[in-house]
Order: sequence, then structure tokens, then C-alpha cells
Amino acid sequence: MMELVDYKCANCGSLESFERERNGISCKSCGNRIFMKLRRNGTKKVDAV
Repeated sequence: MMELVDYKCANCGSLESFERERNGISCKSCGNRIFMKLRRNGTKKVDAV
């Protein structure tokens, strides 16, 4: 089963989904090869020590 990961293009801002192990990805809108990984939703709760 392939796992898709969402990325945002650094140039035009379009959202793209790629396989985790894929190399040589580029934006389908502008052809840029620089992407930013999206932040997760919500917050993470950590217990105090």
C-alpha cells in the first residue's frame, strides 16, 4: 500500500500529494521543485516531569 504525503509548493502555494519514497518530484502547476511539508493539525499534550 502506498502512503501519500501532502506538500505545499514554495513558489505558487498549490497542494500536492506524493508517495513517501518517490524522488524527483515537481509541482504540476509551475514546475518548481521546492516543497514545504504541512504542519499537523491540533496540539500535542506532554506530561510535566
